[in-house]
Amino acid sequence: MSDTCVLFFVKYPEPGAVKTRLASVMGAEAAAAMYRHFVQDMLAELVQVKADLRICCDAGKPDVSNSPDAPNSPGAQDALATYKAWLGPQHAYQPQLGADLGARMCTALADAYAAGYERVVVLGSDIPDFPHELAQKALDDLDLHDAVIGPAFDGGYYLIGFRRDRFLPGVFDGVEWSGASVYAATMERLEAARLDVVRLPEWNDVDTMWDLNVLYRTNRNSSFRKSSSYAAMREHDALIRQYDMELPVWARETESVK
Repeated sequence: MSDTCVLFFVKYPEPGAVKTRLASVMGAEAAAAMYRHFVQDMLAELVQVKADLRICCDAGKPDVSNSPDAPNSPGAQDALATYKAWLGPQHAYQPQLGADLGARMCTALADAYAAGYERVVVLGSDIPDFPHELAQKALDDLDLHDAVIGPAFDGGYYLIGFRRDRFLPGVFDGVEWSGASVYAATMERLEAARLDVVRLPEWNDVDTMWDLNVLYRTNRNSSFRKSSSYAAMREHDALIRQYDMELPVWARETESVK
């Protein structure tokens, strides 16, 4: 067992239950297939990080979190078996427990620290071109700093982590998770607690067709072009190109770096 851990938050790619904003344009089946590729490509990166990896599965039943034996309930175990059949039995799996996203992240972090991990990060599954080197950097930064956060361009964040002795559960309370001020509100709380926070590069959280267009265009010359996600995007080239527009400054800078 390592003293560091990555908590990878995923959903099962059930048509109609994931990537609903993409589904409204490209259809539920295509959107679910796209998300399936996102998760699989990210997992291929994360297994290269020098840390333990726990796949945190959304079982679609947040109400079971109120039960003391929720992780061992038949429903939770059936859900984990479904994820194992998809992503492979070689990984560690656990259910997401909590009434909202914040509670689920907080519980997963607290459980990891209770298991003995010293440095832990939570990572979402909507950033398929995220390199494992940055996940490694986030964990390494916690050697010398209290917390780390990765802001998303939509106003949220794609990663957050803490050193065990500086874990701040309060940053997850009362947050409007679908709003555009999640990152700003979280940073206010981290700074109010006087934590030494490392800010990772901003990244494109893929939720809309516009986000998918940016992902497609900014990776034309990157190694991500060889991924299954990029191959899937090629199949929808004509549709994605309908969302062409002048790339924002951050996207143009990202394209030039890649």
